[in-house]
Amino acid sequence: MLLASMFLLVPQLGYALPFFDKLPKFKVRVSENRELQEWLKDQLNEQRKSSSVLKSYEDPLDVARYEHGTLEKLLRSRGYYDGRVRQSVSDGEILYRVVPGHLYRISSLEIRMPPRLRVGFPGVGLSVGDPLEAKKVTEGVKQIETYLAENACLLNVDVDYQATVIHSEHAARLEYRVAQSPEVRIGQIYVEGVTTIDEEFLRKRLKLKEGDCFSRGKMDAAKLRLLRTNLVAGANAEVSEPNAGIVDITFIVTERKHRTVRLGVGYSSDDGGGASAGWEHRNILGRGERIEVETRAYEVTQSIKGKLLVPRFFRDDQEFSATAEAENEERESYDAESISVGGAISRRHTKHRTFSIGSELKFSQVQEEGEESENYNLLSFPLGVKIDTTDNLLDAKRGATVALEVKPYFDLRSSGTQFTKNTLVMTGYHTFEETKFDPTLALRIKAGVISGADNLEIPADERFYAGGGGSVRGYAYQALGPRRLIPSTVVGEPPELSDPIGGRSLSEISLEGRFRITESWGGVLFVDGGNAYADAKPGFDDLYWGAGVGVRYMTSFAPLRFDIGFPLDRREGLDDSSYQIYVSLGQAF
Repeated sequence: MLLASMFLLVPQLGYALPFFDKLPKFKVRVSENRELQEWLKDQLNEQRKSSSVLKSYEDPLDVARYEHGTLEKLLRSRGYYDGRVRQSVSDGEILYRVVPGHLYRISSLEIRMPPRLRVGFPGVGLSVGDPLEAKKVTEGVKQIETYLAENACLLNVDVDYQATVIHSEHAARLEYRVAQSPEVRIGQIYVEGVTTIDEEFLRKRLKLKEGDCFSRGKMDAAKLRLLRTNLVAGANAEVSEPNAGIVDITFIVTERKHRTVRLGVGYSSDDGGGASAGWEHRNILGRGERIEVETRAYEVTQSIKGKLLVPRFFRDDQEFSATAEAENEERESYDAESISVGGAISRRHTKHRTFSIGSELKFSQVQEEGEESENYNLLSFPLGVKIDTTDNLLDAKRGATVALEVKPYFDLRSSGTQFTKNTLVMTGYHTFEETKFDPTLALRIKAGVISGADNLEIPADERFYAGGGGSVRGYAYQALGPRRLIPSTVVGEPPELSDPIGGRSLSEISLEGRFRITESWGGVLFVDGGNAYADAKPGFDDLYWGAGVGVRYMTSFAPLRFDIGFPLDRREGLDDSSYQIYVSLGQAF
């Protein structure tokens, strides 16, 4: 009874529940033109999602009057200049009756363009007799502009049109006009504002040279390439007055600050509390080379890492990276100290596809529970391919990724251990933009297999583990997977399970529903499943599951993530906590 009373207060006080705050329903009726009827309906629905004016109306009559004008404009945009709209409101629902009238068609079409430019022009995609549709008419302007930009050297490309409606004939005369402009070529090219960047490096990025046909499009593309170096905060271009058919171009750039210092503190149920610090220089040698140094000191892990990234390494589509890292880990499964150095070359084969090849040398000392420590000198040659069609690296809303890495290992010590670690990760994202709160459905699937050696012959820090913030939230880090039986020291007592020992295969799946509540805040509902296996046979039929909720604060760089996960398959005899907390930068995947 109390619950019912609480809900009855909502309409009395004028409150609006987000999911029930809707405009009045409507219907559109167009006799004998179902295609036009459905199009008008879709256009009104689109307007209702974005119009702040409509959302301010409370009376259905006000909404109807506003949308009446919209429907008349939409009819004219499709060539119905005699269209009439009548609206009526009954029981809070609006009915629009539309009589489109005659469809106006193009009676004459003229393109005013200098004769020398008409050679090879394919046309605007319209002809006499076609309906006078606004969208197709404006597309004709763009086609002319594109043609002139690609086939002429005009200093300025200025195209407009005039449509003269003749009501007595239910027709219109359409005329496109290209403004007069001299044809010019590029003379001298100057770059100003450079202090720490290699000027010749920027000049190569312009991809313009003296004598080229002048094009505003080429100039805009050159400015975009300057910005994509990540060394330039702003780029403008000034064009001189023509002189004997020649113009000089001056690019004025504003350099970015190249150095960044980062300090941070954090906490997770995986690693405990700790702090991190980092330093970055994005132009160490004047050509966009980046060097990063980062150190982390948490309860479980301590590390220091350096990385050098050289973009456009011998080719514009290729980069080289070199890394060096020292790390100490004190996990429940093992203790490990390691030093590693490596390098890799990656090449962007297409817009969405990247290949990589590299080598790494890792010196480590690993000690498992109840075992003596072992030393390894592992040489590996990672090979990778990645397909990425997502729209944002740290907060994707649409697209997908597929990343495959094959990493053969060779132990240079006398043991001669050899194994190959294969990992496949796939993600997908879809945002329902027409729905309130812009919900995004995100899916991640990960599988891994290690072949070539028995489980316990593989170093413990290279085996697969499941559980934790980047795996199955709700369980402790590396808490899922195979364990050994430890005989009891008490006669008659059953053996105990050891800490996780890791496995030769891994299966994980995660599903998230992400919601954008305001510009700055968002929420997440998630379900994760995963497990690691001693055999090299991953499967998805015996996973451990966790679920939870999260909050996102949208910074200018990436979302700040706070998640709390709950294990759905708590295991008897093991110390599975009732929840785990994760705080990080960027989405979980």
